[in-house]
Amino acid sequence: MRYCPTCGRRFEEVLLFCPDDGVRTLERSDDEVTREIAVPDKLIGRTIDGRYRVETKIGEGGMGNVYLATHVVLNRKLALKVLAGDMARNPEVVARFQQEAQSATAIGHQNIIDIVDFGALPDTTAYFVMEYLDGKSLTSLLEAGEPPPADEIIHIVRQIAEALSAAHARGIVHRDLKPDNIFVIRRGDSDRFVKVLDFGIAKVGGAASKLTQTGVIFGTPHYMAPEQAAGQAVDHRADIYSLGIILYELCVGQVPFDADTYMGILSKHMFEPPPVDPTVVEGRGLGAFRPMILKALAKKPEDRYQSMEELIADLDLVAEGGMPAAGTARSVGATSSVPPALPGGAGGRGKIVAAVLGAGVLLGVGGWLVMGSGSRANDADATGASASASPSTPSEPPASQEPAAPEPTPAAAAAEPEPTAPKRVRIESEPSKAEVWRDNSILGNTPYEYACPEPEKKDDLAIMLQGYQRLSVTISSASCETDALHLQLAKEPTKRKAASKPAAAAPAAAPKPKRRSSGEIADPFAD
Repeated sequence: MRYCPTCGRRFEEVLLFCPDDGVRTLERSDDEVTREIAVPDKLIGRTIDGRYRVETKIGEGGMGNVYLATHVVLNRKLALKVLAGDMARNPEVVARFQQEAQSATAIGHQNIIDIVDFGALPDTTAYFVMEYLDGKSLTSLLEAGEPPPADEIIHIVRQIAEALSAAHARGIVHRDLKPDNIFVIRRGDSDRFVKVLDFGIAKVGGAASKLTQTGVIFGTPHYMAPEQAAGQAVDHRADIYSLGIILYELCVGQVPFDADTYMGILSKHMFEPPPVDPTVVEGRGLGAFRPMILKALAKKPEDRYQSMEELIADLDLVAEGGMPAAGTARSVGATSSVPPALPGGAGGRGKIVAAVLGAGVLLGVGGWLVMGSGSRANDADATGASASASPSTPSEPPASQEPAAPEPTPAAAAAEPEPTAPKRVRIESEPSKAEVWRDNSILGNTPYEYACPEPEKKDDLAIMLQGYQRLSVTISSASCETDALHLQLAKEPTKRKAASKPAAAAPAAAPKPKRRSSGEIADPFAD
């Protein structure tokens, strides 16, 4: 048997690394395990601090055990969480344990577990008392059968978002949001009432404490935001990404990114777009969730929803039968401290720009271009068909505004030039409704208004539609010489049947070495 020295989780199978925190596991002898099992739980039957009678163990986690307890005076069922013996001697774990209790109490929201007491056993082992939840984890519900219907998904995700919105308002980022930490209980008329648990690795405020230091990876890999996976500083938008993973899992029935190794999962979060197959979500009547998933799972935090309120607004839109807009998030009131990213801006984006053959737009395999009034460019199978075009963004406020100046005199006001609107180009496709992608983020569907890049700048776009070949388009400032780009998408080629006459067997080719991109994270422990 092996165990994780950081979280204390035990594994019957041979796992060299803990799937929760990536730490190399250690081996325990069979004798040690046998002795642990043989020793009866000394807490069962005891009364803690004269108030809490311990009835039975109801759960075991990485940091400790959970017991059903009864308040001897109020005769109320409660849950008692006690640090495990080996964890109780780790000062950092004790600090996290205390932080979990303090964070949940500070938020005080109906969808967050209510912690009512904190104390220590006679041997100084820390414990806290919380409300007893008679229900199931979201993990159990997901494993029980088919993904839930749309109205149930909205009901569950909305409650999670409201709970996290309250946490974010207090400056608390959960950082480990996952189905295991979401409990579904019956309360009032609802049998799908949500409780968010386990704020043990939450980031509180802006303090650069040891528990939240940059460069240390906390959290569960399958639900981890790209910036969190890279060991960078995180804010509330990491929780938005994790909720996007949960929304994906509720719709599809599995997580979007999986691999054989811990580092393999993190690498996919950072570099691969989410595999949101339209035939899967739309086939179950869940197509309206697709733009929400893509927006929540944007690689860059500024391209996601900027607050839980924005995500909730789109949930309400879906509930009313509407379709959320694809692309960057819209602002909802003044709840977000981070301004939404502009879909067509060029500032700070790392772009991979293809060679331009003397023109503004470069098309890849899969289509041909018609400019302006309809003149046709090269054929679809030409890799370098070129033409001119100009991008533009939807009407959005500028990224920054100057402070208000004193009111000018009439003469000065008359002399001041009118501000010019940004140049735009309309991207059209045949068929329409194709997705417009940039930097692994979906911007919208054709027809789409795109903002011209700055002089000497170029933007690489991808136009994708189910059943058609991917079309690559590079847009520069020279592309603005036309008002519209008309793109003809080519259908995916049908697979031909193999020839009836078998070919001579060729000798097996030696496997090619796996190429690694410069930004890919290597697993130092892989074979």
